[in-house]
Amino acid sequence: MDFEIFLQRSLSYSGLIIIGFVFIHLAGLVYAGINPSGFEIYASNLHSNIFLPYIEIGLASIFFIHIILTFNKVVKNISSVNKASLISRRNDFLGVLAYKIQPISGLILVSFLIIHLFQLRFPRPEVNLELASLKNNLESIQNLVLYCLASISLFFHMFQGIESGHRSLGILNTKNSLNIRYAGRLISILFGLSFLIVTLDLRFI
Repeated sequence: MDFEIFLQRSLSYSGLIIIGFVFIHLAGLVYAGINPSGFEIYASNLHSNIFLPYIEIGLASIFFIHIILTFNKVVKNISSVNKASLISRRNDFLGVLAYKIQPISGLILVSFLIIHLFQLRFPRPEVNLELASLKNNLESIQNLVLYCLASISLFFHMFQGIESGHRSLGILNTKNSLNIRYAGRLISILFGLSFLIVTLDLRFI
């Protein structure tokens, strides 16, 4: 396998794993809004699991690989002045916008991830205070803006990334391209909008 293809597929697979993690994280936040006490029990059990440190190390490695490979791809696209994708999407405003701001959306997400970890992981909130700590962080207007920007950036990043990932994996073809595009965009809308709603719900309700 060509090394460039290997890097592209590694970027796609790491992205798929991250989407799975983000989905589980979103489900936990939705559950927190429905049953706060049940969420605290769930969080406490999760954090006391002996396998959690190994899972966190694995996830951190995947995030790091994805960030490095994404940065590498952006640099190559800029250096080669790659306009092929933009030309093919000249009538697709959101697709072009998502492509153009991919470096910005990625930078916002990385910044959010670092800040979020230092808010809720280093150190970890005490037992039964996970949700209270999150709400306390959202009391800050700066944090609220950052969380909202991260939700919007997630939408754009997935909007661009899901279709691009399928193309890198060789799954995208003329027969399924529209189905994959529409399904990917629906997923990106659901994820971005859901995180935005959950953020505002935790802040104001």
